[in-house]
Amino acid sequence: MCSSPKSSRAVNKTALNFNNELTQEQRLRFAAKANLAQERREQREATNKRYEQKHLSNKSSHGLFSWLQQFVS
Repeated sequence: MCSSPKSSRAVNKTALNFNNELTQEQRLRFAAKANLAQERREQREATNKRYEQKHLSNKSSHGLFSWLQQFVS
C-alpha cells in the first residue's frame, strides 16, 4: 500500500550485535558491572520484601476494629 506509514530510520543491523566490537577487557568490565548491578538488584528486592513483611503485620494492628478487639479482650 502506498499510504501505509513507513519508518523514517533504517535499522542498522550491526548495531544490535555490539558484543563483536568489544575487546576482551571491555567485555570483562561490562560483565563485572552487569554482575554488580544484578547483586544490588537482588539485595534491594530482598530488603523490600523484608520491609513489606515487617510492615504488613503492623498495618492490621492500627485499625479501629483491631483497637476495639484489644479493648474488649
